[in-house]
Amino acid sequence: MNIHSHIMEKDLSKRQSEIVHAAIKLIGAGGIQALTIKNLSSEIGVAESAIYRHFSSKTEVLSTLLDYLAFIVNSQADSVSKLKTAPFEKIKKMIESHLKLFVDNPPYAVVVLSDGLYKNEKYLQERIINIMEKMKSTFLKIIDEGKKADEIRKDISTDQIAFIIMGSVRLTITQWSLSGFGFDLGKKGDEIFKTLKILFQDTKDHSKVF
Repeated sequence: MNIHSHIMEKDLSKRQSEIVHAAIKLIGAGGIQALTIKNLSSEIGVAESAIYRHFSSKTEVLSTLLDYLAFIVNSQADSVSKLKTAPFEKIKKMIESHLKLFVDNPPYAVVVLSDGLYKNEKYLQERIINIMEKMKSTFLKIIDEGKKADEIRKDISTDQIAFIIMGSVRLTITQWSLSGFGFDLGKKGDEIFKTLKILFQDTKDHSKVF
């Protein structure tokens, strides 16, 4: 939680921060279903009424958690976008920073991948969509830079390349989460990037690829 503990302390009351950290701990140990007001009160050692003084529901707790996740993702994307490096290096940095976020905070993978929850909670669904849209817009910008620099092939649409990159990353995070975080996510990210570079690097004569 080192990435955003300072932000929480700055923007939330001490008790609110404590509740959100407890929520992350519960999710990490037992999944989304473990996040209840009753479990939160037990984890912190206060009455349920004390939780309700700070958050109206577990949905609001999750919303706050997603706000911080969005802040981190947006900050990472903005930082990578401003780098004075080649487009493929930016793509690599985007993948690395995103996967490291989950390596450092495994419960976030559970939160982001809980699709069933968000179908019933439109407010939370919008939070997840906004995070994905920020990543997509950054990838689109980087890919277009690569095409202009003749580094990324032009015979595949920018949107489709971004879709394949993000889909590969999401599937890997899903497999990692379902395996109980049983493999090296960073190493897998390196493998993904190497494959993507082979697929999308501009070879000038694409007939040779096939």
